[in-house]
Amino acid sequence: MRKAVPTVVRRPKRSHNTPLALLGLGSLAVLASISGGAGSATPVEAATVETAVPAGSGDDARAIRSVDFSDVPQPGSACSEGLRFSPPSRIPVAEGASQVLDLAQLTQLTVDPHVAYGDVTGDGVDDAVVHVTCSYGANGAEDSVHVWTLEDDRLVHVAQLDEAPSTDDDAPPPAVKAVSASDGDVVVTWSSYADDDAHCCPTRQTRQSYRLDDDELDVVGEPVTGPAPRR
Repeated sequence: MRKAVPTVVRRPKRSHNTPLALLGLGSLAVLASISGGAGSATPVEAATVETAVPAGSGDDARAIRSVDFSDVPQPGSACSEGLRFSPPSRIPVAEGASQVLDLAQLTQLTVDPHVAYGDVTGDGVDDAVVHVTCSYGANGAEDSVHVWTLEDDRLVHVAQLDEAPSTDDDAPPPAVKAVSASDGDVVVTWSSYADDDAHCCPTRQTRQSYRLDDDELDVVGEPVTGPAPRR
């Protein structure tokens, strides 16, 4: 079985409001178990995350669609910016969210319920593309996109993407708005700002395609930027 390790790429902060109501005794327990009392800021490699596929899901091209990603542990590298200590190898989630991971930062990871499916690894079987967000502080957030595949009836994390397209230095970093899988590529829609947009309200979006190369998602083609759909 391939042991893929996601690449850790650091991104700048973007505006994001984190709910304060998540503090509590459960958060203290999670903080203690993850940090182990260590104050080291040295990053560690995120280990391969493997999760058993539900019994009875079969081994056909749709088997991965039976996995509930709202309960699948996510790589700790997804919160590399939001933790004051070394990220853990994995972050447990339940019903789409972790508990508070760092009380001082109010760090919490959430899983987008809209999972994309398609053959990204080129083996003729559907893979899953999952968007997660790690929120922290008053206005910090990390978006990342993860590719998962099935190997020997087990769910395996293959690659991680969290490097947004370059933007004007005065504009906030792009945020992931949507993910899809098309013709073997992962397609990510990022927020994009017009020159006169307020930081709260980007009016444009950029679509960029990525192709899997071993355990990395490489940019393919040119980004396409246009107006964002009106709500």
